[in-house]
Order: sequence, then C-alpha cells, then structure tokens
Amino acid sequence: MKIYVSIPLFFAVVSLALIISADAQVFTHDDAGEPTYLFVLSGTSGEMEGDTLTLSGMPNVVYFSDRPSRIAGHKSVTDFVELWNKSSDSFKADPPNATLSILDHESAENVVLELKSAQAKDNSVTFKVRVLQGEAPKTFLNSSLFIDEFHFGPNPGDG
Repeated sequence: MKIYVSIPLFFAVVSLALIISADAQVFTHDDAGEPTYLFVLSGTSGEMEGDTLTLSGMPNVVYFSDRPSRIAGHKSVTDFVELWNKSSDSFKADPPNATLSILDHESAENVVLELKSAQAKDNSVTFKVRVLQGEAPKTFLNSSLFIDEFHFGPNPGDG
C-alpha cells in the first residue's frame, strides 16, 4: 500500500520542524550569567536646554531584570546616580542609550538619547546628553526615561 503526501503538506511539516528547532535555540539562556537591568525614571516635569536634560518630580527609579532572574525594585534618584561611576564598566565608561517618552493630552513624543553623565538633586536628575533621534521641547510635563540595559552585579538595590 502506497501513502501519498501532498507537496504542500510535506513542506508545512518540514517548515514547522525547522521553526520549532530554531525557537529552541533562540530562547536558550545562560543561567550562570548575572542579570542586566533596565531603568525607568518617571517625572512630572522636565526641561531640555542644549545638551542638558533635567527631569523633576520623581521620587525614585524603577529597575528590573529579564528572565530568568526577574528582579525588580526601586532606588532613590541619588542612589541611582551613584551607580553611574561605581565600576570600570559603569555607565560613565559606556554611556547608555535611553528613550525619553513625553506624554501630554494631545500627543506623545519620543527622543532617543545617549546619556553622558548624571547629577541628582532632591527629586530631580540632570543628564548631559547627546540627541540621537528626535527633538525634545524646551519644557514639558509628564515623561518617562527608559534607560538601556546594564550590568550592575546581582541586584542594584544592594548598594
């Protein structure tokens, strides 16, 4: 008895097998590596003057890591800025990219930046920046700054 398989069905089965094996390789994770963190600073007002970005009205910085660690927490703005110079592979040594997302009642704007330095004062932080894409208004209200991932050891809340 002969079994006939249609050509489209054959290619569908082979393609599915290739996709499943590719997904298994893509999602392999090195559990031995230490986590990297993303940082989010949300403020109630801000100002962009030349190469200086100031965000105000932020009580803390939120950080979180990806799988498998799934570490999340809050850090004061002052403690976050102290991380800037903490080690030889710090943000100072390798300035991070960030997206400034400015929200108002009528629109949303995104500005991609390189953050060169940071200084904290009360509930605000001032960054020296290089604009990579977009343009921020001189003053704005509600905004969030999403900072590129970086490695700070097991948990940035530890120190």
